[in-house]
Amino acid sequence: MGEDAKENIFQAASRLVAEGKDEGQITTRAIAAVAGVNSALVNYYFQSKENLLSCVVATMMGDIIKRFSKPDDKNADMVWRLKNMLTGTAEAAFRHRNICKIAISQELKAGCRNSCIMVMPFLRGILPSREDGDLVIIALQLMLPFHYIVLYPELYGDYLGTDFFDRDRREATIGRMVDCLLPGKGDA
Repeated sequence: MGEDAKENIFQAASRLVAEGKDEGQITTRAIAAVAGVNSALVNYYFQSKENLLSCVVATMMGDIIKRFSKPDDKNADMVWRLKNMLTGTAEAAFRHRNICKIAISQELKAGCRNSCIMVMPFLRGILPSREDGDLVIIALQLMLPFHYIVLYPELYGDYLGTDFFDRDRREATIGRMVDCLLPGKGDA
């Protein structure tokens, strides 16, 4: 059963998230029932429901990032790709906010490492002459506020004068964040 059970648990949690269930509705028992396994296996394979949900969110965000990272359109502007990747992940994060808050909290505790790694290819494409150390600093300057905006949209909305629950205003603010960090590189 091993890997099949682990994959079934992951797919069950993914299905519950996709259905719009919130953290309180996605219990270990609910995940196990959908997966058709004993509920003890959820903790056996993932150590906790929170770790499992973080894996689900990481996969969901990774799929969005891959969509904008593909070099199939060599003419696509890397700043445009970066902005669209960020707005796409923000859309998913706001759609599944209660679940994403768990993953983002864990990501922040880990020093924002995974999200910075995910934006590095974009930054390398935009700023090819910069050293990786400089790009990591830029990635942190971009991703730290990005994560905090998802965790505390009202607070940062007041501070930045925008409504992060409004998709158009959220996307405009994310575009401005990128433009401020990469002056002269964007189309604004």
